[in-house]
This record gives sequence, structure tokens and C-alpha cells, in this order.
Amino acid sequence: MLSLIKFLLVHLMIFMPALVWADQIKLYLDNTRTKHIMVEQQDCSVHKSEDGRITLGFKIGTLLFGAGPEISFGKKTGIDWDHTVQGLIARYQELCARFNTGSITKQEYEERLAKIETIEKDAYDLYQEFLKKKTRRKQDAFDELDRETRNSESIKKAYDRINSKINTSYLGE
Repeated sequence: MLSLIKFLLVHLMIFMPALVWADQIKLYLDNTRTKHIMVEQQDCSVHKSEDGRITLGFKIGTLLFGAGPEISFGKKTGIDWDHTVQGLIARYQELCARFNTGSITKQEYEERLAKIETIEKDAYDLYQEFLKKKTRRKQDAFDELDRETRNSESIKKAYDRINSKINTSYLGE
């Protein structure tokens, strides 16, 4: 029994460094790929979403196949964002995957990350401009409605004056 414990401890000590280094990758510092550092892998799944699904249905079949109600359980995985944001997330995930496989240098990683962040900033600025224009258009529509309402009130008042003059002229005759 004591020899078994010694055996397990020796193997644990031998393989422990392999377990510690399992989540680390070699990241080259420049394009010459001569100098490198060991870094931890990135978590590429932070942008993914999952939700449970239950589907109900009815199936009809022949003698060889079943018929009746059908219930299935599953889950939907993916990214539920609009097209633009999904494109940005795909770029981040691709860069993350290349980082985790060690197929990109630190310099290339930083350059690509800077490009993605520039695209993200431009998209954010464009979206803010869109929101401002949308608000301005909404305010312009309300202002136009107010002008038209005031015009129709003045027309209604003029119509009422004309009607009162007509009524007084008929009564005066």
C-alpha cells in the first residue's frame, strides 16, 4: 500500500508541470519568431449565448414509423446580435483562435486588435450619429405637425368668422 502511494506521488510530481503548462501557449514577440513568452490562452467563448429549448409537435407516419405527439429538448447556441455587431464579434473570435493556437505573433495580434478596435469605434460613432439624426427627424416631424395644426386653427377661425358674417348678413336682411 505504501509503495502505491509513493508511485502515485512520483507520477503526480512528474506530470504536474505538464498540467500547469496545459493552458499556456507560446507567443512569439516579433515576426522573426525567435523570441517568445508563454502566455495563458484567451477565453473565446465570452460572446456566445445559450438558451434551453423545448419543442412540441405532432408527427404522422406509416406502420414502420411512429405517430403521435413529439417533444424534443435541446439548446440553441450562438450569437444573437445584429449583422454589424456579429461581424465584429467574428473578427474578435478569429483573432482569439489564432492567438490560442500560437499562429500569430504578438506584433500581428496587437496590429489586428487595433484595427478591430478602430472599426468598433467608427461603428459606435456612426450609430451615435444615427441616433442623433433619428431624434432630429422625430422633432422635425412634431414641429411640422405643430405648424400644420396652427395653420388649420387659423383657417378654422377664418371659416368661423366668415360663417358668422354670413349669418349676420342673412339675419340683417
